[in-house]
Amino acid sequence: MAKQIYSGSTDKRIIGMKIFNGELVEEDLKDYLDSLPDVSANADTVTVVMEKKDSPVS
Repeated sequence: MAKQIYSGSTDKRIIGMKIFNGELVEEDLKDYLDSLPDVSANADTVTVVMEKKDSPVS
């Protein structure tokens, strides 16, 4: 029988809950994550400039 690949939510809180409840084994999650393609070459650089605003005098 083929190993079932994880197909649930990718929210880390839900994954953590499933591991805690025994519904998901960490090794299966690791295998799933290792099977994902590396798309980091598609990333764009984002520059964020944050200005410090003076707080009002009280």
